Amino acid sequence: MRGALKKLLGKLRSRLWLHGLASPHDALIPEPVEGEAPAICVGLIAGSGRLPLMLAEQLALLDKPQEASSPPAVRFVIAAHREEADSTIADYGAETLWVRLGQFKRIIRFFHEQGVTHVVMAGGINKVRIWSVRPDSLALRIVAGLKHMHDDHLLRAISDAFEARGFMVAAAADFIPALLAPLGQWGSHTPTEAQWTDIAFGWQMAKAVGDLDIGQGVVVHDRVVLAVEAVEGTDRLIKRVGKFARHGGILVKVSKPDQDMRLDTPTVGVGTIRALHEAGLSGLAVEAGRTHVIDLAEMVAEADKLGLFVVACNQKMLDALES
Repeated sequence: MRGALKKLLGKLRSRLWLHGLASPHDALIPEPVEGEAPAICVGLIAGSGRLPLMLAEQLALLDKPQEASSPPAVRFVIAAHREEADSTIADYGAETLWVRLGQFKRIIRFFHEQGVTHVVMAGGINKVRIWSVRPDSLALRIVAGLKHMHDDHLLRAISDAFEARGFMVAAAADFIPALLAPLGQWGSHTPTEAQWTDIAFGWQMAKAVGDLDIGQGVVVHDRVVLAVEAVEGTDRLIKRVGKFARHGGILVKVSKPDQDMRLDTPTVGVGTIRALHEAGLSGLAVEAGRTHVIDLAEMVAEADKLGLFVVACNQKMLDALES
């Protein structure tokens, strides 16, 4: 376990340096020194879903001393959103503050008190709830400066607000590199030639939708867009399609053309597969290296059992298929 943690810390130093979150002189996480505090403190802002729990589990491992005489290399605390984050996230041993949506000042005050250096945002927020939030004065200032309330625009403004107050914003995949979708077909079911044509078509449509900062996914069938992801999110998109298109279809989920991988990265998991099956769809295509995959092995096993194909593509792969 100790060797694995050292290896992970090495990767973490390299990834955060490449993301511009550290200088080459300290590589973000210097080796722990006896008698000194942890090198960095991560503030995890937790929403709904499995990802915040996965991050808390990983950070809890890093929060343990690698040597008997050394402090942990990473310490972490959690700001968890009420009505969104799983209540068990408080069981990972970190100091946890429960907040309501829009309470940015409480989060920032808590992070400063705890000595947080790096902020990671993970998990979903029910976007419909945005309209019922009671924002604090900082949240009001953030929103007042926006031209619109689309996801990417809003999240970049929130990220900028944290960075303006001395925090560095990191990506979930910086701490869990295996989170990113591997290229290729994952399970035993292979798309037909017609389905590959739909995937390539859906890819173009999803990228266009993302360029407008509307959503990250579309459902397509026979080169027709059946539905576009918007404020309701992926699961409700699939359910909506299932009401009128139970004869097939493919969910294509990709990153936006200028996606900031620290913010609202496309995410799929076992629940996505079950929702697709319930809606009568045929499969899932995601963007390799730019999609979070929750519990990959379980997801593939479920897709195989339910008869769905799952593929992770990139533009080069799709171009090769068309040539």
